[in-house]
Amino acid sequence: MSKSSEARSKKPGIISDFGFRILDLKSQISNLKSQIFLLLAAYCLLFTIPAIAAEPAMRLYPIPSQRSFPSAISVDAKGRIWFAELNANKIAVFQPETSAFFEYDIPTAKSYPTDITVDADGIIWFTEQDGNQIGRFDPKTRTFKEYEVPTPDSQPVRLAADGSGNIWFTEFAANKIARLDTKKGDIKEYAIPTQLSQPMGIAVDAKMRVWFVETQANKLAVFSPATGKFKEYAIQSAFSAPNEVAVDRVGGVWFSERKDRRLVRFNPATEKFKRFEIPSRGVPEGITTDKKGNIWYCDKRGGKVGRLDPVQGEFVELNVAVTGGQPMDIAIDAADSVWFTEIGANNIGKLNMTNAISDGYKPAKLSVKLDAEQRKIFEQKNP
Repeated sequence: MSKSSEARSKKPGIISDFGFRILDLKSQISNLKSQIFLLLAAYCLLFTIPAIAAEPAMRLYPIPSQRSFPSAISVDAKGRIWFAELNANKIAVFQPETSAFFEYDIPTAKSYPTDITVDADGIIWFTEQDGNQIGRFDPKTRTFKEYEVPTPDSQPVRLAADGSGNIWFTEFAANKIARLDTKKGDIKEYAIPTQLSQPMGIAVDAKMRVWFVETQANKLAVFSPATGKFKEYAIQSAFSAPNEVAVDRVGGVWFSERKDRRLVRFNPATEKFKRFEIPSRGVPEGITTDKKGNIWYCDKRGGKVGRLDPVQGEFVELNVAVTGGQPMDIAIDAADSVWFTEIGANNIGKLNMTNAISDGYKPAKLSVKLDAEQRKIFEQKNP
């Protein structure tokens, strides 16, 4: 082969090799781009996943005062969380947006604040069980005012605001309920028909009827301010130790039976009770309702926060994320987050049910009660 023909034969080889190198370089660039894209995607996921999961299902916030014994909790229209510190003799507020606490000393020493609520004007009201007073706190001026209960040593324990801004409360030791006229500043007391009834939880419905439980007498009672009359309903389970009351969105009256570990609904229209047994056999303390009609409660002994869907009869219970946790009282904010006091480790807690329970979750336990006719259907007959 001549040199010219050899050279011609090599040229295509060189051109072909260079072409493959170009193709290989393009492939490497393409692979590099893919790797960079994957790295960027991984980088984004690395920083975005924690942001999405930053809000835990349950979060606890330590209270500044040690051993404060946070007893009761309420939420105002601005989303601030107010609670009573029974042992520290204070009321306090927690601001979720800044995670800041502010505590205020109650003027009367050793007043033993057992309950707290916020009225429509944003004023904070609380009971002083040992101080025998109803306390008022104005968040704008940061000033207190206290109202002496007419009956000495009456032990006011629970209170509720009505639609007119008045404050109703129970007098555990005096066998009375009472109304504080917030405009006039005077208190009017009403003697309960049953002697030694020991009234505890109290709530006011949309019709301005005042509902309360009689712990010792084992009754649910209602008082009509319009007529000045009481009506009492015997609780079917003996010595049930009812302690809290709440009214749901359709006017159903709920209360807790601590001895029998139930939540009970009373229908004022039919005057009938319906019972829901707590699956874990926990002891219900504070109770409240949400906008969907669910009933929330604290199980202090079991260290749980629970929810009952009355329509489905389903319970969901979640453990408080702390050793020795003892949730005591509960409230719902405008965003449907659940707030509770936790006396065992001196916290208040927030529960986000959206993050706590996944879509499609089915409760493991149901509380089902069959009536007589339903039991006949499922009864096994001997041949």
